[in-house]
Amino acid sequence: DMILEMNPKFKVPARPIKRMDYKDAIQYCRDNEIYKDFDTKTHFEMDDDIPEMQERMMTDKIDEPIFLCRFPYHMKSFYMARCPEDNHLTESVDLLMPGVGEIIGGSMRETDEQKLMDGFKSFGVPPETFYWYIDQRKFGTNPHGGFGLGLERFLCWMLNVGHIRNIPLFPRYLNRAKP
Repeated sequence: DMILEMNPKFKVPARPIKRMDYKDAIQYCRDNEIYKDFDTKTHFEMDDDIPEMQERMMTDKIDEPIFLCRFPYHMKSFYMARCPEDNHLTESVDLLMPGVGEIIGGSMRETDEQKLMDGFKSFGVPPETFYWYIDQRKFGTNPHGGFGLGLERFLCWMLNVGHIRNIPLFPRYLNRAKP
């Protein structure tokens, strides 16, 4: 009831939530004139990052929540597991909501120590700092994943607030970053 008081237009998303692979999102943008560069009408290509504005345009046009899945490895963090059927892709997902864009990002985590070490090297991350993380792989781990919720973006969606700057619990300014 409180949500409807704050946002009378709120509706619970229909299930199942639409799933779309990254490659299909690239094709959707191409088919629907959502450009990488609107001035030059340059289309997205595979391995291009889809910026927030274009991601939101796509989600708003589809007008339903989307689990955007299987991003190229080079676009994601080194600790994300790769897809067994295509080593170029990660077992990753972003939840995109109309009017907001991404509110949750998640992935399966790499469990193989050597692949993790290769990831540290390819991303220029000093492995010494993460000895405890590597030890978990060295001495045994189980397949697992993780995710992060953007609380302020989630509130934008729930309350139908047009911009994230209207959501923080305390105002942030150039010279003030804490309450």
